[in-house]
Amino acid sequence: MIPIAKEAIVPIKEGNYFSVLLHVLHMAVPASYFWLIVFYSTFHSWLNFCAEISQFADRRFYSDWWNADNLGEYWRKWNQPIHNYLLRHIYFPCRRQGLSSQVCLLITFTISAAFHEYVVAGIFSILNFASFFMMMLNIPCMILQK
Repeated sequence: MIPIAKEAIVPIKEGNYFSVLLHVLHMAVPASYFWLIVFYSTFHSWLNFCAEISQFADRRFYSDWWNADNLGEYWRKWNQPIHNYLLRHIYFPCRRQGLSSQVCLLITFTISAAFHEYVVAGIFSILNFASFFMMMLNIPCMILQK
């Protein structure tokens, strides 16, 4: 993947978007395998190892997100500790304040998107709001599903 990414730098600088698209498609399968390996090693192996060492009883880090029928179900099943944290500390307190479910969803996703951007900016030392906007694109899709 690294040689393909290095090759893509020139077309990106030149604005040759067709070539960039070809590079992205060329990296799609290896990137998917890499993502699945990182998912398995993080959520299944590492977190279960830490749970075993600390004798943590609740080991439900994810559910069957690959069987999700819609985007809302995917987000509920994907990262359960974060989902439960956001529900408990952001969504439900907003609902108790009398806000509508759509406004609470917007607030929850905005905070989650800001945190995602913070993590990406910390890892790559670049603040371009790409992660933030990608998370925020989920909101209309989830609201339209209801």
